Amino acid sequence: MKRGLHVLDPAEIPDEERRDRVAVLQRALIERGVDVGLVYGDVSRSDDIAYLTNLCIYWNEGVLAVPAKGPVTFLTKLSLRVQNWMRRSSTVTEFLGGKTFAELVAKYLPEEKCGVLGLVDAGLWPAAVADEIAAAAPGWEVRRLDGLVRAQRLVPSPAEVELLRTAGRILDAALAAATVGGSTVGGRIEAVERSLRSEGFLDVYPAALSTSDGVTSLVVTGQFRTNWVHASRVLDDGVGWSSALGEALARASAAARAGATVGSLADAAAPSLAQLPADATTEVRWVNQADLSTGGEFRADDPAVVLADGEVGAVCVQVAFPDGGNAAVAETVRVTTGEPEHLTGADR
Repeated sequence: MKRGLHVLDPAEIPDEERRDRVAVLQRALIERGVDVGLVYGDVSRSDDIAYLTNLCIYWNEGVLAVPAKGPVTFLTKLSLRVQNWMRRSSTVTEFLGGKTFAELVAKYLPEEKCGVLGLVDAGLWPAAVADEIAAAAPGWEVRRLDGLVRAQRLVPSPAEVELLRTAGRILDAALAAATVGGSTVGGRIEAVERSLRSEGFLDVYPAALSTSDGVTSLVVTGQFRTNWVHASRVLDDGVGWSSALGEALARASAAARAGATVGSLADAAAPSLAQLPADATTEVRWVNQADLSTGGEFRADDPAVVLADGEVGAVCVQVAFPDGGNAAVAETVRVTTGEPEHLTGADR
């Protein structure tokens, strides 16, 4: 257990697919002349490691060492007891334990030769950890790499799409039940979390937004297996401008087709957002499901980015007022060459 159900089931993700994920990364390392790639993870951002191995990192941190050839090894400061659980619930067979990353890296790297050590998605590494590892690898060239694993995760496989569909149905049903009348905001959040946890969600991040004129938004991001879904609903409080948010979301979602740019989603929503109060500040965002664990905050929004066929992400319409009030609506959709697939039921 992490904060929810952790599952390793080859019926959901075949063993061959998991092996292929590592092989794709290894080929990318070879193309870049890298001998060993290191993938960092902690409790707040460990999805790349989970994608490759199904490892679940709890309260600590770890590094997955991926050689250009051969099996991966997880370098961890966790105890042997936890390592045994990780061995049973992941595809990793090699573990190294120690008190510091310097000690672990020194143990792992071969003494007889030096080479190129690559920090995968280096921009997201804690600087202190990167410096510690570099100092522990004298003679090795330490190279900063881009998001090689994230690149694989941007378009989910058919098996992942089925899990995302399941997650979307569960989240949609939970929000539908929680947004009926007669409950407090706290009660709604409690109901959503209880429902998602009972259906096997690993992580759940519910929140409520409010405006001074009485509009409440229920916002939920959740992880089901190693994939993420997100949705926001505005409660029907009879405020006229709130319906314009729903219209804007429908327009932006409909525009999320293969070949469209992220900026075109905002363009599609603009006529509806023009109906909002003049002092409102609005934003239309696209967050790929691979970035939902952090709300996309570690990825720069680029309106020129083109949506790929099969990509899954959240279309988010947000509004802020000068007095500090906020509202939001959002859905998770799958991009296709035709009509987008609404995974969290925007067209309910």
